[in-house]
Amino acid sequence: MEILIYLLKTNLCLVVFYGFYWVFLRRNTFFVANRMYLIGSILLAFCLPLIKIKHNYDFESKLPLTINELSTEYISSILYTPMTANFNWVDLMGIIYLIGVAVILGRVIFAFITIYNLLINGDPLGEDETREGRNYWLLRSEGTVSSYSFFNFLILNRDDLYYNRSMITDHEEVHIGQWHSFDVLLLEFVQVFCWFNPLIGFYKQSLRQIHEFIADGIVPDDEKVRYAEFLFAYNFKTNASTLSNNFFNDSLLKERILMIMQERSPAWIQLKYILIVPLVAIIGYFVVVKDIRRGDDALKPQTFIRK
Repeated sequence: MEILIYLLKTNLCLVVFYGFYWVFLRRNTFFVANRMYLIGSILLAFCLPLIKIKHNYDFESKLPLTINELSTEYISSILYTPMTANFNWVDLMGIIYLIGVAVILGRVIFAFITIYNLLINGDPLGEDETREGRNYWLLRSEGTVSSYSFFNFLILNRDDLYYNRSMITDHEEVHIGQWHSFDVLLLEFVQVFCWFNPLIGFYKQSLRQIHEFIADGIVPDDEKVRYAEFLFAYNFKTNASTLSNNFFNDSLLKERILMIMQERSPAWIQLKYILIVPLVAIIGYFVVVKDIRRGDDALKPQTFIRK
């Protein structure tokens, strides 16, 4: 039951935090700040439910009921509806949840195996081939996969190595230097435990977009048109892995072109980030605080059962 309540709180936080991003932040060009918000909101969503603060302040009017004040008996009365004499909904939900975890975890493991095979099959290039002062492994792929990076590995296919090396290397070095692979990996494991929450897919998509916007941001203003034309002309390739940062991702092409050409957001737009403070305070109240004057049985099962 405790795990169920924890997952409920965590996913409630994720829904609220992403909703805030979608409404207020996603059109901004403060990409680094947006990345920090999304990663921070995920970590906060998993940490807030672990905190419990009890209070007994005497306000003139009662504060709204929080999730911590829902008694386990009340939740049990809703969920533990026997299907048969020896079976109930919670047992079924638990089985379905664990099956989902196993399936998604299997997919992540398969992605790791795929990218591992791509890495070991790549031909290491000598240190003299790596730009001076750069600390990463440079590999050449003989396959047809798109050039990509994964943590401190940069893999270029044969065509890109000889024809598009400078432009793609500039782009992928941003992914490597800012540890974008960490974000991708974090979201994969979040999806393992919150696979039933469809918003995790939107989180992943938004972070992928932000990664590309940040990497595309190194293009000088006078080179934007040529860079956009290059993206259009670049051949469509098979993605290397769901865990890697691919230079070309056709599903993000439109957004990348639009964002490259978009004017930078004015500085005053950053005031929107101040709204994060009351947002965290409000959602924190509902998942963290408990008014001890209500007692452990703030909501009793019999109060809500229709006669």
